[in-house]
Amino acid sequence: MFVPNHLHLLIKGYVQNPPKSEEVLNGWMKKLVEKVRMKVVAGPTSVYVDEPGNEGITGTVTLATSHASIHVWDAETPAMFQFDLYSCSEFTPEEVLGHINENFDLKDAHWSFIDRNSNVFYELRSGNYPSEAELS
Repeated sequence: MFVPNHLHLLIKGYVQNPPKSEEVLNGWMKKLVEKVRMKVVAGPTSVYVDEPGNEGITGTVTLATSHASIHVWDAETPAMFQFDLYSCSEFTPEEVLGHINENFDLKDAHWSFIDRNSNVFYELRSGNYPSEAELS
């Protein structure tokens, strides 16, 4: 019996050039989906939130294999973001981190890569960006 992957990537980090428009974030999400070999079934949809203390853009995309979402708080420099990608497809944290860096100038991040295939979540890997190897 085929058992699909259930991979979940969580990232909290800081970017120098955050997205501030729905058009930019939607374009970034479409490119991300292509980069990690997934398929969009709805969206992406983004909206700029203008609540004091919560200023920033939120985006989501529904995938044939699950979802991705991001919120960027852009009132500070560097801007903080939290990102979530859950999928039954194969992908790596490095692919996603690279895409964030290429587009938004990733300064610092902590990530956790989780296998949700069983009754107990299992952390496959976790790390920081830049990694110790990239710093030396």
